[in-house]
Formats: sequence, structure tokens, C-alpha cells
Amino acid sequence: MRNRICLALASALLLSVSSCRVHLSADAFPARDEVLPANFTAGKPSANAAYDNLFLYFVQGFQSFKTPAGSMARFPGLPSHNGSTADGMEGFSRTMPLWGAWVSSGRPAQVTLPGGDSVDLNQTFKQGILNGTNPDSPGYWGHIRNFDQRIVEASDVALSLWLFRGSVWQQASPGEKTQICSWLFQVNGKAVYDSNWQLFITLTNVILDKLGCPADLGLARRNYARIKEFYRGDGWFSDGPGNVFDYYNAWEFHYQLFWLEQVDPHWDPEFISAARKQFLASYQYMIGPSGVPIWGRSICYRMAAAAPLVFGSGDNDGEISPGVGRRALDVTWSYFIRNGAVKNGNITQGYCGADPRILDNYSGPASCLWGLRSLVVAFYKPADSSFWTGNAGALPVERGSFDVSVRATGFRIIGTQSTGNLEVDFPGGDSSEPLKPNDWIRELATAVLRRPYRPENWATKYRLKKYESNPPFCGCLK
Repeated sequence: MRNRICLALASALLLSVSSCRVHLSADAFPARDEVLPANFTAGKPSANAAYDNLFLYFVQGFQSFKTPAGSMARFPGLPSHNGSTADGMEGFSRTMPLWGAWVSSGRPAQVTLPGGDSVDLNQTFKQGILNGTNPDSPGYWGHIRNFDQRIVEASDVALSLWLFRGSVWQQASPGEKTQICSWLFQVNGKAVYDSNWQLFITLTNVILDKLGCPADLGLARRNYARIKEFYRGDGWFSDGPGNVFDYYNAWEFHYQLFWLEQVDPHWDPEFISAARKQFLASYQYMIGPSGVPIWGRSICYRMAAAAPLVFGSGDNDGEISPGVGRRALDVTWSYFIRNGAVKNGNITQGYCGADPRILDNYSGPASCLWGLRSLVVAFYKPADSSFWTGNAGALPVERGSFDVSVRATGFRIIGTQSTGNLEVDFPGGDSSEPLKPNDWIRELATAVLRRPYRPENWATKYRLKKYESNPPFCGCLK
């Protein structure tokens, strides 16, 4: 009997490993990962061509793993608790804003991938969004329900549609427009988490309104008002009614507010502009050549950390210079590419390489593509803008050491020029708990119960006394 039990457990564990870790064949993803570090050399400004090639790399990633309907991409990786449809949808929804930014800035909609294949970005996006919003299509994304991950993804789909408005939307038939609008409108009347999720409803409705679709602007205003209640000063938002501060300020709050301002410049310009300016006054100290002093949840979005310095840069009205914004983008992508964070046309599920210890249960194989958000706002800038044509500047830690206090959050940012290390000290930090491993018991539970049971590691992610960039608290598992 004991042997039978051991055999059953071993079989279940094998099922767990085989179901969660998809092995690629040699030709599953034709682009060569090893060429990326050569394009992003340490300590040197990355050429514009390196970014163009990086764009094509992610286009090729989507093309390699997209479903026949084109509305999803099933990348290899650990699944989320949201289900396979939402996981597949994220492969589309989190990639398409990058394509839309590229096209809307005047770059060519027809691109040629390494190997010679040609991709029509407009047509590929159109196919995906029409199948995703069509209940009769095998690629349908499904109906939106309370607390649904589709609410999050709808915001990116709406943003992509707005970015493609001059091509795909303008050329869509009345029936196609009605179908797309009807699916996006489903976000209204649904319960959402009392956090940054409020912004998804706001941005989706504002975009629907600007595209001439039915929209609930009253709801959009109420959700937006709730977001402003999370504002704690100095440009920082708490992610909810308490006092939880993390990088969602960079890759969600201020990112969404930036797009809200682009879609509707009259929405709340004084607050959005002032909050961004105050945020960058302290946040610019948290980016350097040795990575970022990462903490909190959704660590795998780490490349998006540079986004506020990119969209906050400009010649006349920017909070920082284009050269500093460009340098932030350079050092971020250079650091993470060199350390194995980009593989198989995707962004890995960890900090450097894949690391299930810090991967949240809501994160699936394509979730980490939110890391593309720094590239989205970069490619939104035309190729002839000073961001792309000017000289790279120097980040604060490259100019000198510093010790900066942020009153609203209570933490200190310390930079050491000689080492490039960045440190964030939390006066209220009270934990020394190491990261719990994703052990075989968790893998077994995942296999038997068919949902992820990765360690939460909340105390280690949020309650340490300090977090450094060199080395990060989570290490660099490749």
C-alpha cells in the first residue's frame, strides 16, 4: 500500500512538472535569444536599431505562439489562477499596445521579421480583436464577470484600439465597431478590487467615448474619484485604502494617468501633471545601471519600472530631460536582458530568470508582458523626437551619491555612485523572513487541485527593512 501511495504521489508530481513547464523544441521560437545582450551592451547607450530589433523580437514572439484565431498567444510558462482563456488573452492584450504605439507614431505597419516573414500589424491586430470579441469565434475571450481578469485586459485592448484608431478602427465596418464596443462595455456594472483596478474602468470608458461608442462616463468619474482618494502626496498613491506603496505607482497608476491625459487632455490635467512631476522628483533616484531596488508584488513587470521617466521626459513640458528618460530606458533593458530576463520571445516569470518564489498566483505565462510598458511609451514617441535622436543623459546615481527622503511614504532612497547600488529603507520594516521555496508539496498541490499554489512571501516582499538593487532581495536565479 505504501508503495502504491508513493507511486501515486510521484505520478502526480510528474504531472505537475510536465504540465507547468512546457519544453520548447529547437524551432518553436526561431529568434535567437543570444543576440539580445550584444544589442544592449553594458555601460553604453543602446542604438535605436537595438530597440527596433527588440520590437521585432516581441512581434516574433507573439507570432510564434498565437492561436489560429489570433486573439490569444499561448506562451510556455507557469499558469495563473485565472484560467487558460485569460492566460491566453494576456498574450494578445499585453502585446498589442506596443504594436499600436509603434504604428501610431508613424512607424511602418508592415514589418519584416528575422528570417524574412512579413507581418501586417494592422491586419493581425484586427483579426485578433474581432475574434476575441465575437461570441461565435473559437477565439472568443468570454463574458466579463465580477472581479474578472478580463476587466484588466479590456483596458489594454481599449488602449490598443485607440492607438490603432487611425487605421484599424477607422476602417472597421459599423457591425465590427458595434461588436468591439459591446464587448468592452461589459466592464461596466462589475465589481472590481478597491485598488488600482478602478482605473481600468475609467480608461476603458473614456476611450469608448472618444471612439464614438456607448460609454458610462459617470461611472468613469466615480472610479477616478476613488483613485484620487488613494493619493498620499509627493506623487505617490497607496494601492488601495491603506498605505501600501510599491511599483504599481510606476507601471500602473501614473502609466494609466498618462494615457488618460493623452486620450482626453481635459480630463484632470492639473492634478495628473502635478502628481507626475512630484512623483518623478523622488522616483528618478530609483533607476540605475545595476537594476532597481525591487520590492512588492508583480516583480516580473520590472522592465516597466522605467516607464514614468520615459513618458515624463520632454523638451519643453517634460518633468525631466529626454536624455535622462532615454538613459533610464537603456540601463533598465540592458541590465535585465544581460541577466536572462528575456527568453523565447517573452519576459520571464521572475526578476532575472524565471523564479516561482516571487511569481504571484494571478500571474500566467504572458502576464509579465506588462514589462513592455516602458517600450510602449518609448515607441509612442516619433522616431525623429529628441528622445530618439538626442544624446543620453546621466541618472542621479551616475552623477553622485545621495540620500533622499520621501515624506508621503516614509522611506529613504540611498544611492552610492561608486557601486551604482540603490537602496530603499523602510523605517517600519520588521521582517527578516527569507523567501519560502516553491517546493514539491506546492507543485503537487498545483497538480492535484489544478491551480497554482506558489508561496505568497508577502512579508519578505513588503516588510523587510531595506531593499537593494545590487543584489536584489530575491537574487538572480537564471
